[in-house]
Amino acid sequence: MFQSEELVVIPSLGQIAEGYLMILPRLHFRAIGDLSYGVLSRLGTVLDWVGDVLKNEYGRCVAFEHGTRSGGVGGCGIYHAHLHAVPVASVPDPVSTLKAAFQYEEFDNLEEIGSRSAGLLSYLFYQGTDRRLYLFDTGPLPSQYLRKLLADALHEKNWDWRRAGREERLLATIERLSPRFDAVQKSLRSHTNGT
Repeated sequence: MFQSEELVVIPSLGQIAEGYLMILPRLHFRAIGDLSYGVLSRLGTVLDWVGDVLKNEYGRCVAFEHGTRSGGVGGCGIYHAHLHAVPVASVPDPVSTLKAAFQYEEFDNLEEIGSRSAGLLSYLFYQGTDRRLYLFDTGPLPSQYLRKLLADALHEKNWDWRRAGREERLLATIERLSPRFDAVQKSLRSHTNGT
């Protein structure tokens, strides 16, 4: 959908909602919190673009990462940093469920995630529908914990990305969002070239 020298945006397997995207670094890092400050700054910009595109196309959305720096602390079994961006339409933002279950802190800029998550083997980064940022100290979590939580809120029973077969939602996401990201890519090239 989008690529730069450092980051890519792809549609997620196991679309619990049409428009479900993932943002990931090209270089290998185990967690978003391990990226350099500069890359985190650019990731924040891409996350803003993705949020704007999803909001314009689908309405409200959330973003999250279950950051895992060690095997055995949960996650989805893919130990490469990846940030999920999911349209949630009109369902309530599940941030209140997370706040009730885990200790957390709120912060202002994505660049802070490295320092705020330092020392944690496992954490949950969450951006709510209001774009407020949270870091939850979760300890080990079951695989795909937040995907299941969001799927339940969306009344979607197929939450496990591993069981995704042919996905009509994934194809619809590509068809609907490709022109939007082509426009972003074109705008970036124009800005870089000074035109």
